[in-house]
Amino acid sequence: MRNAPALADVPFVSDALDAGLEAEIFARATAVDEAAAFPGVDIAALAAAGLLAAPLPMSVGGGGVGLTGNVAELRTLLSAVGRASLTVGRLFEGHVNAAKLVDRYGGPSAVIAAEAAAGRISGVWNAERGPGLRAAKVDGGWRLDGRKIHCSGAGSIWRPLVTARDKDDAVRLFLPDLTSPAVSIDLTAWRAAGMRGTATGTVDFAGVFVPDAAAVGGPGDYYRSPLFSGGAWRVLAVQLGGVERVMHLHTGRLNASGRGTDPVFRARFARAAGSAEVARLLVAEAATQAEAGGDPAAIDAYVDLARAIFEDLALGCIDAARRNVGLSTFIAPDPLDRVLRDLETYLRQPFVDSSRDHAATWLLAHEGRI
Repeated sequence: MRNAPALADVPFVSDALDAGLEAEIFARATAVDEAAAFPGVDIAALAAAGLLAAPLPMSVGGGGVGLTGNVAELRTLLSAVGRASLTVGRLFEGHVNAAKLVDRYGGPSAVIAAEAAAGRISGVWNAERGPGLRAAKVDGGWRLDGRKIHCSGAGSIWRPLVTARDKDDAVRLFLPDLTSPAVSIDLTAWRAAGMRGTATGTVDFAGVFVPDAAAVGGPGDYYRSPLFSGGAWRVLAVQLGGVERVMHLHTGRLNASGRGTDPVFRARFARAAGSAEVARLLVAEAATQAEAGGDPAAIDAYVDLARAIFEDLALGCIDAARRNVGLSTFIAPDPLDRVLRDLETYLRQPFVDSSRDHAATWLLAHEGRI
């Protein structure tokens, strides 16, 4: 059951993540937040449970989750990790994204598999400012020079998937080895209110050599539809886990305080519960649309619409929790304070307004229906 009012009456367990492991990760999340430290223990626990290998191809010893049509399993897994910790969920989703891109466009999945076996995640680093990261063809491979920003897991991820522009300004994908001495990492600027343990930082590449075997796909593959825009459903699935955790904590606090007997508080809670349920249905359909194949433009439009609507729904759940529970939702180390801060920060995904506008443009040309 996922309906928020029922969460007080049924075990808060996941169908994909062991209930004990989910509880352990949630219990450690406060310390991760307070120290603003990478959740290494949690990543190791996911690895030990086989979950880092789960999204990898079976050909390299993975579980093929999300690669062989079992989208519901991947969606449930992502939400389960998000319920445990949005910080861990953000990092895990990046790992899943890297695995899917390398598998789809042709690349060394065995490298990511080896990292997973060693207890390390991968990720996808695309954000940049100014000239960004450039790739120059050299004998036997490529030379990377420049900078990437907002790199989640910087300093702990050894083999991320990064974007870089070649001499023709085309975007290419590479899987560099960050143990290279030509790499420098700066985490000092990450002082966010939430998602503090994602170890998000700036990474400088000063002539990092990447062999041809570690180049993934061809020019332009990263932004190709529908895997780029359509793949955003996975972020929503993790965020949905955060919404579910908010509703679970919100429910408990109302019942414990007795405020659940007040019709004003119940009205707010009912609206939040309805928003959480609509969000769940929306993410499930976005995942189905994105992974079932079909018209890439229609897939992009649906997931873009889902991104915009989901944000509104999640913000409604956040507002209701803060109003109903009160001042403690702003004071650490209250778990609800941390989950709300993490969710508010994570919801600040780039270009949501552009996604909404793109969806509207497509829908206007198709009678408002997908």
